[in-house]
Amino acid sequence: MDYVELGTTGVRVSRVALGCMSLTHEREAESHATVVAAHEAGINFFDTADVYGRGQSEEVLGAALKEGGIAREDVVIASKCGIVSPGMDPSYEYKAYDLSSGYIKASVEASLKRLGTDYIDLFQPHRIDYLTHPEETAQAFDELEAEGKVRHVGVSNYTVDEIRALSAYVRVESLQTQFSLLHLEPMETGLTAVCLEKKMNVLCWSPNHRGLLAGRDGFEHGDWQSQREQGVVTQAQRVADRYGWSLTQLSLAWLMQLPGGVIPLVGTANPEHIKEASDAAGKQLERDDWYELMVIARGRPMPWGQGPFVYVKER
Repeated sequence: MDYVELGTTGVRVSRVALGCMSLTHEREAESHATVVAAHEAGINFFDTADVYGRGQSEEVLGAALKEGGIAREDVVIASKCGIVSPGMDPSYEYKAYDLSSGYIKASVEASLKRLGTDYIDLFQPHRIDYLTHPEETAQAFDELEAEGKVRHVGVSNYTVDEIRALSAYVRVESLQTQFSLLHLEPMETGLTAVCLEKKMNVLCWSPNHRGLLAGRDGFEHGDWQSQREQGVVTQAQRVADRYGWSLTQLSLAWLMQLPGGVIPLVGTANPEHIKEASDAAGKQLERDDWYELMVIARGRPMPWGQGPFVYVKER
């Protein structure tokens, strides 16, 4: 397993992380086996959230680490808060977002209890709360860091301007955002660029795009989007075959080759899937092939000069 620094913290995290949304009490034995398999594969970075299974993910992760005999200091735990629904808090009638100081502090206390730990390495607002000033959110994190309950701060699903607004008040180490060969918006909207500017890691949720980039069958061809996705998968599979990799490994390696320490969050409760994904760390595409995949994903050639030039690579 390769490792990279988390932001500017000095903490080394695995190039592939386990996304823990699939860890549930219903699949407890398999979930525990997945956490152990991830650790055995060299993964030391685990991402969860209070909203995943309404706390189940945090509970299962904490129990799996303890029962697996995995020392707390050997792992980096990330969690999130801010998405609120009536099922989580009866005082809310509708789904809402809350990053007020009081709500963040209460959420951290609840997450610590469910995880069975004294501190969370990386805590992230899950979504922007339009009704809370970023200075108030930052102040809550400053106080939690001073108490030793939160060590570092990241953000999830923030825009470029929202990152800059919060960064004016607190050091932000990472951005969690949807990113894959089938979802290129982080590059197209400047998110990857601002993360490089601020020395933040990009943590990619859904790096296999709901399993489609892991070779899952079941495409529906009733709309243009499904047809586009199937076309990308078919062409990407040919590139994977040339390298002797699985489609999953190709898709993850493509993301990790970007500068700045891009980290895919592989969401699974299947031990075999996490072993396959962990083997993507350290794999390198030729520059020409990386850009070929970019063209496949974009569905149009890269800009070149002033004319409508298209380069077709001969095989």
